[in-house]
Amino acid sequence: MAFTATHPLRSTNSQDDPRPRFGIGHLTMTANDVSGLTNFYTDLGMRQVMNSRHFAILELRGGTHVIVRHGPAGGTSLDLIVDDLDDVHADLATTAASVSPITRGHPHDQFQAIDPEGNHLVISSNHAQGVV
Repeated sequence: MAFTATHPLRSTNSQDDPRPRFGIGHLTMTANDVSGLTNFYTDLGMRQVMNSRHFAILELRGGTHVIVRHGPAGGTSLDLIVDDLDDVHADLATTAASVSPITRGHPHDQFQAIDPEGNHLVISSNHAQGVV
């Protein structure tokens, strides 16, 4: 099926709005212990929108929601950016998560971690381009 547009393809909403046209609305991860994983991420700095025994909603900067549902653990990989990488690294090092050393380099510094449910995290210094 061919894509047909009623207007030319564009990378932004308008000349007056320099933000990218798309953002991520929702990401989904499953967990054996929805409340426990939700608490882990809210303790790290995600905003809790809702938390029940089998379903939770966490919010990231920019409004993206992470949906946590009851199910098999360890199947998700998240690549997150933060302003203070050293602070987040120190926080994660005090939890049950497995945390790698920080690697410094271009275009950003980063480390990897495993959350309590076995999900893989890549945490990088902020490298956003322009207004997001």
